[in-house]
Amino acid sequence: MKNGRSSNPLLQAARLGVMLGLATLLIPAAAAPPLPKRPESQQEFWASYDKRDWSAAIEEARRLVEQARARNQPEALASALTLLGNAQLNGGDKVNAEASYREALKITELQDARGGAELIDPLRGLGYTLALLERHEEAIPYLERALNASHRTYGLFDLGQQGLLRQLASSLTHTGRLVEGSKQMLYLQRVGERTYGAKDPRMSPMLCVIADWYIDTGNFMLGRERYRDAIEIVERKLGKNDPALVLPLRGLARSYVTEIYYATQGFQPLHDRLLLDPQAVEPKGVNPKYISSDGERALQRAVAILEARPDTAPNLLTDTLIQLGDWYQLKQQSEKALTHYRRAAALVTSTDPSSPEAAAAPLSFPVRVYYPLPPLAMRNRQLSPEEIDEKFVSVQFTVNDKGYVEDAKVIEQSGTQRQASEALNAVRGSRYRPKFVNGEPVQTEGVINREVFKMRKQAEEEGQS
Repeated sequence: MKNGRSSNPLLQAARLGVMLGLATLLIPAAAAPPLPKRPESQQEFWASYDKRDWSAAIEEARRLVEQARARNQPEALASALTLLGNAQLNGGDKVNAEASYREALKITELQDARGGAELIDPLRGLGYTLALLERHEEAIPYLERALNASHRTYGLFDLGQQGLLRQLASSLTHTGRLVEGSKQMLYLQRVGERTYGAKDPRMSPMLCVIADWYIDTGNFMLGRERYRDAIEIVERKLGKNDPALVLPLRGLARSYVTEIYYATQGFQPLHDRLLLDPQAVEPKGVNPKYISSDGERALQRAVAILEARPDTAPNLLTDTLIQLGDWYQLKQQSEKALTHYRRAAALVTSTDPSSPEAAAAPLSFPVRVYYPLPPLAMRNRQLSPEEIDEKFVSVQFTVNDKGYVEDAKVIEQSGTQRQASEALNAVRGSRYRPKFVNGEPVQTEGVINREVFKMRKQAEEEGQS
């Protein structure tokens, strides 16, 4: 079992929320515009698509593509290719999805629909695909074109552009254009306020999306303000125990964990700025034991809200219990953490007793919740690949039933002794959510962490050896 990490610090920052489990908080379907009526010829495709049976959806989309080609129907062909791209992308086949979207876009452009609604779907799909392929510079123009076509077709404040705005902000962030990314988030807020009103509870999930973006780019002050705005809106209109509070409460708690991550990974927080200094800074001596109790109270409240409602989705309560367990594990309060982990394991297993392994999937392997990055691993992160040599240190260890590391040892290395020592100390100082079997934590042996160190090719700084 291995742990990996990107070497690009800005990319790490943009991915941070994904690693912590809450970054992509999608706006609920209730806040989305109504779906257009689906053509009769596409019913079999959508039946498979809605069931998330991607193989069947791909097969049916290919049948539609072949049918449109045989009948020489360009518009139908472009539509079928877009459906095929959607199914391929959801099924994980990004390369073929890109090809399907590109062909659909080319056909549509030849039909003189350069600014029309027909362009939106292939442009959007291609933009999303390129972003998932980490080709954000290429993705941005397609996303911008899709937004422009949407504005011309549906107006400036149509709710259907939410996903485009989020992805465009994300891709701009990946390329270091945070100020432009923030403009997309502010525009998303304007869209919501124009549609619902600034104090409408339906603004809460939108504010959470915006807050997520701020937190994932290191702007903790503005991010927490948006979460608190979302909480206040829901409380005022729906009461202090409404389940709509769970999303911003969990996001608020995540912001404090993210801040700890930034400190230990050597990233400079933004505070009230919108400029991320990409240069790594020395890690701070942050003790996660002293993480703000504000996040703990938020998670406890979220759990209480969910437990009080008989209609609570089990997976939502499970995820929230695990998040609270991770909070205590981060603070080295393993007994409290295990209490919540056990409740989560029992809850999910009880919902599907015939498949305990599948039900307990979130707890079926050890998950790292804290890792103090070795200082030497933060050096030279801004240098180009041509300027560096990569060295590595692999450490093997056991995660015990309380989530602590035991028996850590270096098993392979190409780096210096100092690098090996730092990698070993970092692993020893990390904390894990332990693996659970039959509702109880167990130790996991043979876990491996491979730390990569970047060194200048010519003259290394003194003290590296």
